[in-house]
Amino acid sequence: MNNFKEIAKLIKKHKKDINLFYKLLDLKEWGEYFERLVQLSELKKDKTTLLAILKRLIDLKEENLVQEWKKNNFKEEKIVELKHKFYLEVKQFYELEHQNLINEIADKKLLNEFYQTLIQGVHNIGVVINAFEISWTKEIIEKNNKILASQFPNLNDAISFLQKNGLYQTTPQGEICERSYGILIRIGNLWKFVPYARFFENETLKLEFAFDEMIDKLKIFAKEQDEIAYIKYFEKLKAAFCEKDESKIIGAWQEAELAWMDVRSPLQVGHPLEYYEDHYTHAVALEWDIRLEDESDFNALNFSNEIKQSFIRVYENINIEDEKLKKEVLNNIDKTQLYICTPMIFYGAELKGLFSAQVVPNDEFVSNIAGKKIFAFLNFVYENALTQPFMKIASEVFDKEFLTYGREILFFKEDIWKRVYEISTIGHEFGHIFFIANDSEKKMNKSGFFKNIEEYKATTGGLVNFFFNEEENLKMPVFHDLIKRSISLIAWQKVDEVQPYYTEGLIHLSLLFQSGVLSFKDNQLKINFNLEFYEKFKLIALNTYYELARHYVLKLDAKDFLNHFCNIENEVFMPVLLECREFVQFYYSLYEKIGNEVDDSGEFEYYKSKKC
Repeated sequence: MNNFKEIAKLIKKHKKDINLFYKLLDLKEWGEYFERLVQLSELKKDKTTLLAILKRLIDLKEENLVQEWKKNNFKEEKIVELKHKFYLEVKQFYELEHQNLINEIADKKLLNEFYQTLIQGVHNIGVVINAFEISWTKEIIEKNNKILASQFPNLNDAISFLQKNGLYQTTPQGEICERSYGILIRIGNLWKFVPYARFFENETLKLEFAFDEMIDKLKIFAKEQDEIAYIKYFEKLKAAFCEKDESKIIGAWQEAELAWMDVRSPLQVGHPLEYYEDHYTHAVALEWDIRLEDESDFNALNFSNEIKQSFIRVYENINIEDEKLKKEVLNNIDKTQLYICTPMIFYGAELKGLFSAQVVPNDEFVSNIAGKKIFAFLNFVYENALTQPFMKIASEVFDKEFLTYGREILFFKEDIWKRVYEISTIGHEFGHIFFIANDSEKKMNKSGFFKNIEEYKATTGGLVNFFFNEEENLKMPVFHDLIKRSISLIAWQKVDEVQPYYTEGLIHLSLLFQSGVLSFKDNQLKINFNLEFYEKFKLIALNTYYELARHYVLKLDAKDFLNHFCNIENEVFMPVLLECREFVQFYYSLYEKIGNEVDDSGEFEYYKSKKC
């Protein structure tokens, strides 16, 4: 008997205990462990430094510490060195935390022998991937990408060079794959592209051993269909990690993901799927985790039906026929598996940030056969939001009435908050499926900017679904969430791995300014937060989405759409619309100065006390 519900409670308790570290912000003494981390940061001992360290440990976000190092004029080499030191600290903390959770589950006998062996095996593999991630980052992000950036200041030129020189991986059909599981090697002026298993031989051997050890034990206990499916998946995944033949590697990963789609257990393993970190070769990052199905009242079937009808309505409105694409999208929606879940244990790239939600696999060959899986971390994200201290920058930018509106929902209207999450975040993940064909990314990514419009397309797809299925009491909460999130995304202006979300925010902001919802004058932001301007924004957002949908159906270069809203200036994207640009410059400048400062007005403590 597997007591997944009790395990979900244990996970929540462990996470709640970690979140309690935020209480240190109210104390004068921080304890030996955090005193040591402050010394490690080489920053002065104050509340701002502590908050940046807490964000790194609790929320797994690097950008707050990086911002403090930049503010204190640390050189880039020093920042890279310190980032690695903190990664090792976070790695050590969570390896111990995860093993303690696994031991507690074993002590309470909450899982059968198969699943207990599985979670321990996944942890053992995770420890290897944690070390592997260090080598991956140093070679691909900090070495190769730096060289490419210096040789080719323009991303288009770099991608053209890579394609002309065959520095990519191909599908079993011989086509260029839009992602890779390999690394560039430079010898003199010559470049080669080799699979992970050939370059990272020691790490791959350790992975192979850890997989074999787990699989051999699992075979002893496997009885149920899901258990047998897991063994097949792990065997295929091990083969993909260990594949050294350049011509076979994409096929091996496709086989692993097809096997993964057959695993329908409440306990899901997540493997390397995303490539946000690498703009050049789209090397898939070393993610590894278990996410466990969580309790929820969300009606997935109703939502899926609404999503399908919304897609059909947009498709019919744009007046471009592509029946093959339409059928492909509707089939993908029908085959999508939705999991409301919570992160259980996590490793590698995920020690630098967890997902709010996710739709995978990205490989459309796999999705055409087996569909997709959507993971939404509803309760996890909500509990995290409750523990986040209010930030000074929010009170500097937003008026109190606007802030109060959102805080009242967060602390006292949990049902509304969760409905907004469903509309915006789960809607976002379904929105990724809209207008995507087997070759869309390949054709639209010629300039390397597909992801930079895809995140906007996803969020607005969810938003359009709401526009077509409005509930009166949710209009303003959804509107509030969009405005606040779009502005907050400006903080990611110089964080490469989340650049697509930053450019998404710039497109939303451009439309918010164009519709008159936002205006900026004399360093003051005015927000017309009412139903009249909700309707004005809805109209311009719908028309923009129709244009974007046409862009996708015609499979045009993503850069052509993006350039309507923003262009690269001094290596960062900036809005085309002057008023929007001035606000973005103002906000980011303010973020550089006070982005890590806590609001000391007592508002957070007031809401926490009322919530309790």
